[in-house]
Amino acid sequence: MKRIPRRANQSLLDFPTYTIPEAALYLAIPVRTLRYWVLDHPVWEIAGADLDTPLLSFRDVAQAYYIDLVRTRFKLSPAKTREVLIEARKETRRHYPLLQKNILTFFKHILMQKAATRTRGRALVDLTQHRQLAMWDVVKPFATRVSWNRQGQLVRLFPWRHWKGPEDTTTPVSIDPEIMSGRLIITGTRIPVQVVLQRNLDGESVSQIAKDYRLPTSSINQAIEHLVHKAA
Repeated sequence: MKRIPRRANQSLLDFPTYTIPEAALYLAIPVRTLRYWVLDHPVWEIAGADLDTPLLSFRDVAQAYYIDLVRTRFKLSPAKTREVLIEARKETRRHYPLLQKNILTFFKHILMQKAATRTRGRALVDLTQHRQLAMWDVVKPFATRVSWNRQGQLVRLFPWRHWKGPEDTTTPVSIDPEIMSGRLIITGTRIPVQVVLQRNLDGESVSQIAKDYRLPTSSINQAIEHLVHKAA
């Protein structure tokens, strides 16, 4: 596939670079599921929707990841998940509402922090309950799955197939547009996970790969497990 040039002043966060199968692999979700959200029944238009081969930007991938978390971790139906995104767009008037730093989650609720005003204190809008206000002190952010910069932009994603919930801080792999063109890497390195997987599939042992990269075998195992459930 021919690579498209990045426009002048176009942020790496918005540059369309991921195919649907590639993004699905990185996020450890079925291709058909991702295709449903971004092509078959889209709630937002992905950055490269008009290309011969539709491509997702980092923000598209991140929002799709949030949608999948909402759907699978909080046991929401596709209709309710779609409703959450629509309500979030109403509240923020933004193309990628779930990537705002004021989006929080708690059990089956997706909540948006609202700043205090002269007439009321800080509060939350519960996007799963048609914008009803919720209590501030009962929520917990998904801080272990994402990283924001000082401007409040989501700039790094930590997908993990075996994530157990908000208390799980495991981040073996990550996606950062500034590192290796946004490919899935072993966190803290510039090592693409797909390269590690291919070496393993070609017959190299996990211990040999770990020795070559000077990493613990657990790091290699987790990277491979993210893509194929468990190391060969």
